Amino acid sequence: MVYSVQQIKFEMLSYMKEYGGGFHDWYVGVASDPLLTMTQEHKVDKERDIWLYKQALSFTACRTLQRYFLETLKTDGIPVQRGADDTDCIYLYKKSEETSP
Repeated sequence: MVYSVQQIKFEMLSYMKEYGGGFHDWYVGVASDPLLTMTQEHKVDKERDIWLYKQALSFTACRTLQRYFLETLKTDGIPVQRGADDTDCIYLYKKSEETSP
């Protein structure tokens, strides 16, 4: 299901609040295949770690969301500059000793 920027922002903030920690304890990224990116690049364990992703309306919507989390809330993450049309998912996970970062 595709979500609006406001819906995703609300859900992600609610998720972060539910699982706690400071904003700096969370990583926010953008990918076309968020599960693959989280498990392969960031070493997120789907069973043990805390993670979430949402499909947005577009890459631009994902960039807007990520900018809010990185710049306003100071979460961890590498800002995306460009992406293909199918790069429309934003993801987050709570960092742990096993994740990268």
